[in-house]
Amino acid sequence: MKPLLILLAIIFSATVFAAGPNIVVIVSDDHRHDALGVLQRELGDKANFPFLKSPQLDRLAAGGIRFRNAFVTHSLCSPSRATVLSGLHTHQHGITFNETPYTSTETWPHVLAANGWKTGYFGKWHMGNQRERPGFQEAATFINQGIYFDCKFVVNGKDTPTSGWVDDVGTGYAIDFIRRNKERPFALYLGFKAPHDKRTPAKRHEATYADVKLKKTANWNQGAPWVKDAGWDWDQRHADRIAYFQTLAGIDDNIGRLLDVLDELKLADNTLVIYMGDNGYYLGEHGLGDKRTAYEESIRIPFLLRHPAEVKPAVRDELVLNLDLAATVLGACGLKPSWKQYGENLLPLVTTAPGAVPWRESFLYQNYRDPAYPKVTFDVLAVRTSTHKYVENDHNPAWTQLFDLVADPHEDHNLAGDPGHAGLLAEMKAELVLLKEETAYTTPPTGKLK
Repeated sequence: MKPLLILLAIIFSATVFAAGPNIVVIVSDDHRHDALGVLQRELGDKANFPFLKSPQLDRLAAGGIRFRNAFVTHSLCSPSRATVLSGLHTHQHGITFNETPYTSTETWPHVLAANGWKTGYFGKWHMGNQRERPGFQEAATFINQGIYFDCKFVVNGKDTPTSGWVDDVGTGYAIDFIRRNKERPFALYLGFKAPHDKRTPAKRHEATYADVKLKKTANWNQGAPWVKDAGWDWDQRHADRIAYFQTLAGIDDNIGRLLDVLDELKLADNTLVIYMGDNGYYLGEHGLGDKRTAYEESIRIPFLLRHPAEVKPAVRDELVLNLDLAATVLGACGLKPSWKQYGENLLPLVTTAPGAVPWRESFLYQNYRDPAYPKVTFDVLAVRTSTHKYVENDHNPAWTQLFDLVADPHEDHNLAGDPGHAGLLAEMKAELVLLKEETAYTTPPTGKLK
């Protein structure tokens, strides 16, 4: 071979990138499953938030798959995010609360980076005060919770002041990453701070929903067993709950910015976009705020998937989990991890007719006493099927719960102590034992369950 041809061959080989789709994973903080405009319209007169508009999330849903039964396996930020990265349950990856750095190399970004994808992380990481973003070759993120305005970012290891609303800033970094890597496969993860408290909307949304009166939820006065006093006065103009939806409006704007850039650069067809919340959130249901426990408002999340080259738009009702994201991303890229996955690749499911692919009929949920909040958190294991839920509470056996979700979707009537449902209770307990065996369950260091 002539010297010039040899040189050209060397240059070409050095610039050959991986074949496969681009990856965009977007995770918001505390976005509950029903806080989507498209779902509220679908619910009609049963909608709790009929005022809600989310045109850009609806746009993403209309172009892909909207999962109506999506859940987390641990409703807390850091454990859920570690599951999203790894495809492992909490008891397997070991992140049981929000103050622990996550340094594992068993994550999908590590696999993609090793196989030719350019990887980048932007926005909220939320693993204690960790500065590093393992597996990501570029990063522009903030430490811990950050602040809503003028948040200091760490950009590729360097502290960097920013101005503006934090999720606008994070999205700006993500868009710059896309533009710089448009000629090669890339994988980016964008973490939104919103709608986490203490909620401060972008200035353009300070008057959004200004005239809204919040509708009282059906289970407002059905207090959880550990809540001493149920029956509060309902506040139609509760400022923090209004701000929840105002900050979601800011997220929606930024979804639109990302989708527009993918369209502009003609990348949309070959880009897998996944959007989800890291957990649900109580807005007063059962007398609760925050998340962690196993009621539906806490464990259900919005989950949207779009990949125009491979997936036709649809709405699906199978039980899908945050646990499935890692296997889905790696499956889309034709890659396999070196560690055992406990989630499933969603693409074979959504590219076939409902019922064509055998699918899970139940899943294991867990939560543990948090050292930062020892008086209001406790150990929980639960089983959720398509029709029922069983919740086992080691802190107080009297708090054991059993719900028929078909007859009682708001979880108002605990059947655990009803002799007429003793058979069902035994079945669900047996299912919990089976799931623990299937997932090689062992109690994490901070847990106390036996």
